Amino acid sequence: MVAVKTDPGEALFERYLKANGYDVLAYEPDLGTTKRPDYLVRAAGQDVVVEVESFNTPPMPLTPRSGFVNMTPKLKTVRNKITAGAEQLKGIEGHPLVIVLANPRNSWVPLEGPVFIGALFGDSQVSFTPDGELFFRSGRNGRLHVKEPDGSMRGNHPYLSAVAVLRLVYPQAAWAAAMQQSQDVGNTTPLAILREAHHLLGQQDDAAAEAICLDVYECLSESAVPLPREVFAGPHDTRWGITSPGQYGQVEGPPG
Repeated sequence: MVAVKTDPGEALFERYLKANGYDVLAYEPDLGTTKRPDYLVRAAGQDVVVEVESFNTPPMPLTPRSGFVNMTPKLKTVRNKITAGAEQLKGIEGHPLVIVLANPRNSWVPLEGPVFIGALFGDSQVSFTPDGELFFRSGRNGRLHVKEPDGSMRGNHPYLSAVAVLRLVYPQAAWAAAMQQSQDVGNTTPLAILREAHHLLGQQDDAAAEAICLDVYECLSESAVPLPREVFAGPHDTRWGITSPGQYGQVEGPPG
């Protein structure tokens, strides 16, 4: 039996592993470096080294009625966790290396979709072609290794295989009720409604969730040991990666 950890993020990750039939081979294993990552796990026949980083700041505040949020410090918070996790995995060879981000206190940090991808690979930038066509791409401040089309490199931590986010899955009825309650208290913009719904769901006991899942974002370094697609592929898990040349998005798993 896996021991329950005092760190709530690690405890949540262990619940995820147990629910999907994955095994903890070692906690804080000695893998030949001066650092001790959190886990060596076996999932779908693959041994994976995992470092769990938790956001333990106070829970998300009530949504500002203006709906305006300064994302710069929020993105920096996420990037700092990625850097901290990468330091624990540096120098380990022969295994996929994965950072798992946990948000057990429902802190207000951007861990979903395009905004999270920006935290990984760089702030979104807008450019125009000579004929006026609009392009969005990632740019400065990213934390992960990126190979540019011209062959140049930028970013950090080329040894990372993936960064994953633990997420609680709530029943559709609970989501609908939270979204309606968010509107009832005066939220009108989509961002404000969604943030307040997250806040309301986060106040519920974890037992109200129907599952724990991982949103797995593949890193782009060719020198990292790849994380096979069948690993961390539970019924609610999602996988994000290259969808076509120059495009990054969801490649496997259920929506949302």
